[in-house]
Amino acid sequence: MNNQAACAQWQDSSNPVVTVSGLTKAYTGGKTVLHDVALSILPGECLGVVGESGSGKSTLARCILTLDPFDQGELRLDGQSIRGLKRSELKRIRSRLGAVFQHPSAALNPRLTILQSLLEPLDQLKCYVPSFMAGMPSGRRNIAEQLLGMVKLPASYLDKFPHQLSGGEKQRVTIARAISTEPDFIVLDEPTASLDVTTQATVLNLLKDLQDELRLAYLFISHDLAAAHFMSDRIMVMKDGRVLEHFSKESLFHSDRHPYTQSLLEVFSTCCLPTEPILL
Repeated sequence: MNNQAACAQWQDSSNPVVTVSGLTKAYTGGKTVLHDVALSILPGECLGVVGESGSGKSTLARCILTLDPFDQGELRLDGQSIRGLKRSELKRIRSRLGAVFQHPSAALNPRLTILQSLLEPLDQLKCYVPSFMAGMPSGRRNIAEQLLGMVKLPASYLDKFPHQLSGGEKQRVTIARAISTEPDFIVLDEPTASLDVTTQATVLNLLKDLQDELRLAYLFISHDLAAAHFMSDRIMVMKDGRVLEHFSKESLFHSDRHPYTQSLLEVFSTCCLPTEPILL
């Protein structure tokens, strides 16, 4: 089955939040880093993308977030192609996207308080008031307090600076920022890779809870097959910029998995691949 067909078999009557078809990208010098990539993500669904470093996972994420251009193919966000969009239209679409990256310290301005960092995305939208503030005072601090509460952090953190928070706490702040504009879709690019094991579990559980509560669609990028299996409804395996296979998480252990996927599986025993929430 080719890549386009593999993507098509997962689509149903719902309208995908993100659709990628035939996406190809080469860097200056001619090296192609993405080859004919196709995927589709439905509302409330998580697609896990796994592969070793250099497989093209993060480049794919940057293309979907419209941070990097691509050479061929099509990207549709909420059914709308981004090709030829005016800057104002692209800005509107970007407000429906969120992102959480590997290093929270790099995502937070050290000179801004947590309150200021939390409200940066909303400040770009002028008078936008999130729907989760319905029936509540909608002042800036009230919104920031609500966002911190959604990621299980106390309101007292609003006046702190990033260096005063632990790595896990900073990542919670970046998650709160990502959901502040009420996006339909969030890219999670190695969101727990820089955290210790216990904190990883806490953050993964939080992301799961927010997905259920807000019906978020996720693209979960990881080199960690255990984390991807826990988070995802479907898994896509990439190597050298190509999609090797695309399957439901339940079929991860099928004997017909690609040899490269089987090599990733050898790193983890079955007990390391949780299917239920991780209890702390």
